[in-house]
Amino acid sequence: MKQLAGLLLVLALAVRVSAAGPAPTAVSNAQPILDDLQHKMSSVTSVYLEFTQERHYPNLSDAPFTSGGVMLIDRPDQIRWETTSPFQSILLGNQKSVAQFEFQDGKWKKLDLGFNDVLKRVMQQMSLMNQGKLDALTADYRISAATNTSFIILTLVPKDENVRSLLPSLEIHLLPDLSATREVVMHENATDYTSIVFSNEVRGAKFPDGTFDQTKPLDIAAVKAAIKHAP
Repeated sequence: MKQLAGLLLVLALAVRVSAAGPAPTAVSNAQPILDDLQHKMSSVTSVYLEFTQERHYPNLSDAPFTSGGVMLIDRPDQIRWETTSPFQSILLGNQKSVAQFEFQDGKWKKLDLGFNDVLKRVMQQMSLMNQGKLDALTADYRISAATNTSFIILTLVPKDENVRSLLPSLEIHLLPDLSATREVVMHENATDYTSIVFSNEVRGAKFPDGTFDQTKPLDIAAVKAAIKHAP
């Protein structure tokens, strides 16, 4: 189930910015913001993002547990979430299937996913979200909004009690013009939370063959090289 929580973070799509500054002001009706976000997202055909993830568990450690990696999305429904440090793992998915790999003993090993149907449902939500179909969110989450001079903050609370017990709420921090997601904060309980900060975004990225292959995915170094040298 911890893996499911990590997957839900990707529903956001998309430089950590300091939380200091004016306190956000609640918006009475979030729907106009969602409509504007849907319009902007519908034109995004593909995106490459790098991320830094910090898991904050004050009862276990003063320092956050930090990892990093990349997220790749290619419409209509291809998604790749890859952790590159301090360990290596790849999650690939579309509306029909999902696959996960971990780098063990010098080679990639494909895992036997024990809750495949749950993963498929999450990937379906992600796919719809990334096509600008935000009813995938409003059907499963209660959404509220707040704003300040730095961000628009959407707070998502799962309607399903089982999901809510795992992930009470999820915050998505977007730029004021809704052009990009900068941070996602997942609240696991009163003290524990995970923050994912996005950077080095490339929209309209041209992914080489094999990027989303669920049998033998192309090495991420080759994917990055192809994106960097694309015209």
